[in-house]
Amino acid sequence: MSRTDLDTMRPLHPHAPPSAGPHHLLAHLGEDAETRSYLGRSPDKAPVRVVIPRSGSAIDPSVRSAFVHRVKSAFGSKDPYVASIVDADFDSPVPWAVIERPLGPNLADLVRNHGPLPTAALHPLALATARGLAALHSARRAHGSLAPENVLISEDGALLADPGLTSTANDAAPADDVLSWASVLCFASSGTPGTEGLDEVPLQLRGMIDACLHEDADLRPGAADLVNMLGGTTSSTAWPPEQIPVIETFADAMRRLLSDDPPSPAPGGRGRFLGMTAAALALTLVVASGAVWGNDRLLSALGGDGAAEGETEDAPGLITEAACADGYGLPEAEADLGDLPATAAVFSPDGDVLAVTGGEQGLGLWDWRNNEPIAHPAEEGAVISDPVFSPVGCMLAAVRMEEVEEETRYRLATTYDLPSGEILDHLGALPEPRPDGSRRLVPVSSVDFSPDGRWMAVGTSTEYQLVRDHSIGLVDLATGETVRTFNDEEATGDLAFLDATRLAAYGSGIVTVWDVETGERLETIRNVQGGAITTIPDRNQIVYVGNGRLVWRDLTDGSDIATFLMEDYSEGVFTPDLRSIAADADRGLVHVSWVQTTDEEDPDDRETILRAHLWEVESGEDLLAGNEDAMARGAAFHPEVIAGVDREGRVVIMDPDTLEVIETLG
Repeated sequence: MSRTDLDTMRPLHPHAPPSAGPHHLLAHLGEDAETRSYLGRSPDKAPVRVVIPRSGSAIDPSVRSAFVHRVKSAFGSKDPYVASIVDADFDSPVPWAVIERPLGPNLADLVRNHGPLPTAALHPLALATARGLAALHSARRAHGSLAPENVLISEDGALLADPGLTSTANDAAPADDVLSWASVLCFASSGTPGTEGLDEVPLQLRGMIDACLHEDADLRPGAADLVNMLGGTTSSTAWPPEQIPVIETFADAMRRLLSDDPPSPAPGGRGRFLGMTAAALALTLVVASGAVWGNDRLLSALGGDGAAEGETEDAPGLITEAACADGYGLPEAEADLGDLPATAAVFSPDGDVLAVTGGEQGLGLWDWRNNEPIAHPAEEGAVISDPVFSPVGCMLAAVRMEEVEEETRYRLATTYDLPSGEILDHLGALPEPRPDGSRRLVPVSSVDFSPDGRWMAVGTSTEYQLVRDHSIGLVDLATGETVRTFNDEEATGDLAFLDATRLAAYGSGIVTVWDVETGERLETIRNVQGGAITTIPDRNQIVYVGNGRLVWRDLTDGSDIATFLMEDYSEGVFTPDLRSIAADADRGLVHVSWVQTTDEEDPDDRETILRAHLWEVESGEDLLAGNEDAMARGAAFHPEVIAGVDREGRVVIMDPDTLEVIETLG
């Protein structure tokens, strides 16, 4: 099946549900704010479109109820120009609906791959879609999301892809559908989205389209009026002969996909899909007084989050095979991210994306070479840790605040898979059940990926009402399951893998090195200060602050590669807040930044200041001496540049040799 023929179909990711009732899922078709759509195959091998609420929507009672209501109200209605609902399950933990899906492309794919429709095909398209809208409107239903992607093209003609199942159908008026219908015809005539292609519409349809675009909705024709203007219900909606071969090519490709054996789900695939929704549902049960879990059936599914698109033998299941440069599934950034102050930045493993976080920034993703924001998946106040990228694919993780009740917030780890757009929450290790079977939910403190992309470590830490719980959960990225837990004696702060099997964990002045496969403590480093560490995984090295010095240590023989005295580290009334440590082993550079409160006796006179150093290992020189501003909040190293977060929270791209600012993001 070629990309040009099935442009909007993506591989079914291994953690999607393998089926909805008796209907096997074969490919991902698309999604909106509340639902995902899949190409499915019914027991009789007929193609169908399966619509399933997104995990976050399925657990929202109001959203779930609205979805079920829309499906029920449309169930049983039959019209040749509107795809019918053929099956549904409203009682499943995640409800679903199955809609007929004739063989052939949608209008968007047809036009983008083969150009605008010939004039002879525009009238059948206009009449069929108008008749579909007229049928919905006569039943007092609006479609609400009519677009080229939602018009199906088969050998028998055109029809609407569904009877109005998106959330926008509730708010749309028939006049809105008519306006959308006009835009669809403009696109079909020109290949240009929206109404910019109006000049390409044939004259015989132009007057009708102009009327549909009238600013006053009351003056637009109704769908039934459009049908009459196009020749009425007896007029033909058959395609001209020259259009049939193009449609048949796409239909044949779909037949080949449908004839294949049903995909085998990854181990636990169905359970992981339900597990994500169950975990999210359980999260809403957290209460401020004790974070109680009340349902063991939900607990049995925890640790099995959803997944990103695609998997190969070499790529983990939760992470899409594609690199960052292959495209982004997250919604485009709407805010001017360049005006939002940042506190941290990190490059993706392929170097194409720069992830930026901060209190007001949330999480912003940038194409730094073109100085363009890519996406803004987490907004103000959500992300509270520096992001970390997986070395495989294009996924990053960060600790995020989730509001679970009014005035109640909870910390959890969230992964963002850029190619697929999957955003998944991870709860980390759970404590043993209480005598009554309930469990506390322990907030997440840190997260990191193993260098081979096999594991994700999630640290949880709390001291609540004399209860101390500090743990590290090891998530198998091939399954999404927490497969191992290490119970740490000290509060779990920063995490950093040394290699595929060893994890360094900072907590309360100690760094512990764990064997993640056996759970054995391999090594302990004491007298560590601050909450940040970093590692050089391919060299078995770790960088940390201890005894007033920045230490770069080789764990192979325990020797110090370099140490740098931090004379200004403790010049304040409070313990310094160590913000970040970053090292570039190839260039021999190490950066450290922290926040310090000055020690004036009068609290009103105290000042919070930012401090930073950038040392060159070979010479011992502080390259920022007297000029800390450009990297006052943090730094990220790249083979071509250095990204600094300056004193004002601006992200600057710098020449690594001269440290001159080349560009400021935004």
